[in-house]
Amino acid sequence: MPKWYTVSCQECGGDIHALEEWGDPPRFCKTCKERNAARYYDKPCEECGTTMRVGIDWEHPPRFCKTCKERNAARYYDKPCEECGTTMRVGIDWEHPPRFCKACKERNAAKFYDKPCKECGTTMRVGVDWEHPPSFCKSCKQTYAPKQVDCSQCGKAFSISTGLQLKCKKNGWDLPRRCTQCKDDALLIKGAIGALRDKFPFALETTIEKRGIIFSDKVAVVRNRRTGEVVAEVTMNDEGFLFWQERVAVAADKETGEKISKTRDGKAGFIFTERTADTYDAKSGERTHRTKRVEKGIIFPKVVAETKKTDGSSGKTVTRTVPPKRGFLSWLFGGRSSDVTDKE
Repeated sequence: MPKWYTVSCQECGGDIHALEEWGDPPRFCKTCKERNAARYYDKPCEECGTTMRVGIDWEHPPRFCKTCKERNAARYYDKPCEECGTTMRVGIDWEHPPRFCKACKERNAAKFYDKPCKECGTTMRVGVDWEHPPSFCKSCKQTYAPKQVDCSQCGKAFSISTGLQLKCKKNGWDLPRRCTQCKDDALLIKGAIGALRDKFPFALETTIEKRGIIFSDKVAVVRNRRTGEVVAEVTMNDEGFLFWQERVAVAADKETGEKISKTRDGKAGFIFTERTADTYDAKSGERTHRTKRVEKGIIFPKVVAETKKTDGSSGKTVTRTVPPKRGFLSWLFGGRSSDVTDKE
């Protein structure tokens, strides 16, 4: 006959009757088994569907069975975060494995903000501590990269920036054809010519010509507007010392070569100053005229150079830019725009 013997329950210590022929005697009594069974529930593996016993009080119940875990573990490898060194699990078949851990990504994300490109509106990531955040995206910068052009007056090369190109496009403007220095020289030249109008009893017309083999010199050629006869020339010189120089427009009589006047930069006003061109007599050195930029016209206002005598006498001279002439005179002047100076 089979023999019975007694073993103790590993949980409550109660007696359990077992047969000697049982190769694996029970470890828990019936009461403990029922109580423990209520602490678990069945959950399928998310990959293969195998049933897993999961404790109701486990904080992190498993998603995969042991077999699937081992198989999946072979698909990943450990990689350190490039910033903090934290170990990350990375898939061997991921095309773009992460460089930073989740915590570093969130921390770095707070260092940037979104900013639209001024031209196309594309969103750009900009650092909050960048001193010079970009105004245009990479694509627009490449399309409207700074370009080198030759100045139409002095022939020197100058750069047109990306921002200026886009500003011209937005407003429907032509790209600039003159360098910064020639733009600054324009007021001085117009001031010199405005003063010349008081010397000659007729309207004047002025065109800018290039002189020299490499076209590095520019000359304002002043003509009698009615006859086309050249009566004077205005050249630009640098005067002063090594560390301080100023641009000066020197007017000279074409027939005699005698210097008539010198026009240099000046200022008008105290609180709100504006740039002027002040003309001085070449012999006496006394200031004779002052030229300012003013707007003329109501419906379509245009900026002109207005020259007045400094002795308080009435009357003023206005210099306006006019489009190229047609016919023979256009050929004579090279098809360039010109400045017309006359009494107003």
